[in-house]
This record gives sequence, C-alpha cells and structure tokens, in this order.
Amino acid sequence: MNKQRLNWWCDRAWIKCMCLIAAVMLGLIMLNWEKWSTELKIIAAIAALIPVHVLEEWIFPGGFHYQYNTLRRSNQLDRYPMNRLSDMYTNMIATVFYIILTIISIVNGQVSNGMILGTTIFCALELIVHTLLGIIMYSKFRTKGKTTIYGPGSITTYIGFVPFGVILLYVLKERTIISTDWIGAASVVGFILIICILLPEVLFMKKGEYYFKNNGYYDRF
Repeated sequence: MNKQRLNWWCDRAWIKCMCLIAAVMLGLIMLNWEKWSTELKIIAAIAALIPVHVLEEWIFPGGFHYQYNTLRRSNQLDRYPMNRLSDMYTNMIATVFYIILTIISIVNGQVSNGMILGTTIFCALELIVHTLLGIIMYSKFRTKGKTTIYGPGSITTYIGFVPFGVILLYVLKERTIISTDWIGAASVVGFILIICILLPEVLFMKKGEYYFKNNGYYDRF
C-alpha cells in the first residue's frame, strides 16, 4: 500500500471497517445469547467494544493521542510517539486478537481461566491508564476551564471495560486458578502490551506524516 492510500486508510477508513466488525460481533453475540456462556459473551464483546472505544478516542470527541503523548512527555503531541498509523495498528491488532480468542473459546467449548484472568487484567489496566490520564490532563488544564478528569476513552472504559472486568472477576471466583492459568494470563496481557502497543510505536513512531489533524476534545482548552 503506497503512502497516499495508507494515509487515507489511517484517517477514517479503518474506523469504518472497525465499526463493521463491531456490528458483526454484536450480531453474533445476540444470535448465540442463549448458547454462549457469560465469559464467552464478554470475550466477544471486547472485540466489539474496542472499535467503540476508538470512536470515542478518535472522533467523539477525539484527542486521545494528545493526552497519551503528553503522558509520554512528547514535544510533538500530534504525532509522537502515537500517530494515526501506530494507533491504527494497535487497535486493529487488539480487535483481531479478541476475535481469535473468541474463535478459540468456541472451538474448545469454554473460555480458559488464563484468557479470563488476562482479560480482567486488561480491563483493569484500561481503568488505571484512563484515570491516570484524566488526572494528569485535569491538572494541566484546570486553570483553563477543565472541571473533570474526563478524557477521550474514559466513558467507554468506565461503562464498558470496567463492568466486563468485574463480571469476569465473579466468574473467576467459581474457578480454581493454577500456575498455568497465570501463564495464559501473562500471554494475553503480554500480547496486548508488546504486540499491540509497544511494537507499533517502535516501528512507526517516527512516521510524522501520519500526524493527527486536530486535538479533538483538547482543542477547547
């Protein structure tokens, strides 16, 4: 894919594709509502939630990159280390990963303890990161009219990832966790942190042509 097409894809086209994926996953959940276990529904729902999370972070209201790059102490908040290219890969890989986890769970007939535990940790990390970013940005802009710790991605975190994590914790209460489950959980979390987040940043952080065109929510300050 040449740079012109890739730039077009990294603007809004990929988000439309993600929304289609979310709709398909939600449809599958509804079709299998009576058949699938609670934990399987949530694993599939994570694949649908990530695109909605992206909509909040990128478009409604957008500006997640601004707070993330602020946390990373960047002097190029519109492009480094997070840019449109790196974040596109981050979210698309994470969505596909949860689709694969859903398929594996269906084939195996159940969601593994490691998968549940890893996803619970992932949901907790979403809560921690978005809350931390919210506090940092509130401190930065409170003298300019910011009155809450809200930041792009917070709503879908608090009403999506957090409830999912809590439900999965209740599921885990009924299961016996052994050492191999922790290995499975570490694999899930490690994949998200290394393959979905760190690797795209390392590979594409210097691709300045994929800068964000506005600061979304933070333009008001």
